[in-house]
Amino acid sequence: MKFSKYIRFVGESFLAGLGFLIIPFFTRRHILVLSRWLGNQAFYFCKSLRKVAMSNLDIVYGADVSVDRKTEIIKGSFRTFALLMLDMFWFGRFTERRINKWVQYDESFDVYWDNSPAVVVTGHIGNWEVLGQAVSLKGHPLLSVAAPLKNAFVDWMLVRMRKITGQKVAPREGAIRTIIRVLREGGRAALLMDQNTLPEDGGKFVNFFGLQVPNSNAAETLAVRTDSVIVFVYSVADDDGVYRGYGLPALKVADDGEVTQKLADMMEQVIRKNPDKWLWMYKRWKFIPPGGVQDNYPFYARVLERKET
Repeated sequence: MKFSKYIRFVGESFLAGLGFLIIPFFTRRHILVLSRWLGNQAFYFCKSLRKVAMSNLDIVYGADVSVDRKTEIIKGSFRTFALLMLDMFWFGRFTERRINKWVQYDESFDVYWDNSPAVVVTGHIGNWEVLGQAVSLKGHPLLSVAAPLKNAFVDWMLVRMRKITGQKVAPREGAIRTIIRVLREGGRAALLMDQNTLPEDGGKFVNFFGLQVPNSNAAETLAVRTDSVIVFVYSVADDDGVYRGYGLPALKVADDGEVTQKLADMMEQVIRKNPDKWLWMYKRWKFIPPGGVQDNYPFYARVLERKET
């Protein structure tokens, strides 16, 4: 290991360990204040991420939304992510008591309780981490798939916190076989769907806010192979720091090839309803399909080369 990487590894491990020791003893009010402060600091200092977020909002809303409003959405996005990170530590202790008090469910979330086996789909909106812990605590555990972090110690800590209420975690490598087994046994498996997955990696292009983006086809494929329904759920926090879980109508997969597009439409619907809760700093429109128009996409996008067949 290079010395610079070693220093970073030690620093990350120290901060993660310190966070786990200290943050759980903060009050909920202190967590909310700290998350807003950290989010504001990230907004001002992370200029490259702020530029990506503004470009994303420009292509989604254009001139229909003012620059001031877009700026507020970006600040809210940074604050949401800061709260998620803090809450990974905060819910790591006194977990059952805190989840019972600070996580609630809208009646629409019954779609989760009422369907099993189910491919559970969500996105980078609100707090997907605490939702996995919360449903597992209520006796409806799910299997989540996570890419291991480069820092093995930090990865171990995060996995430990995810499993504390009975949630199962599978590494991305070789996860399909594990997911299929869980679904065929009548369980639930969760996938994050709003990520760039190219066709050669099992994705397909779908319409998302009026532009084509590559999206994972895994939920549709798994549902077909295991005769499972697909359930879209998410959770967002209110100003008092209480998370509320929501669900959208379940999808029963038909062989019409439209399910992945319907899921993208659901994701768009949820983002439009909660714009400051989504991770706008992610380069979601990074890949332009062959023949696409560069000017319609953000500055960071690039056209994919057409592959010979």
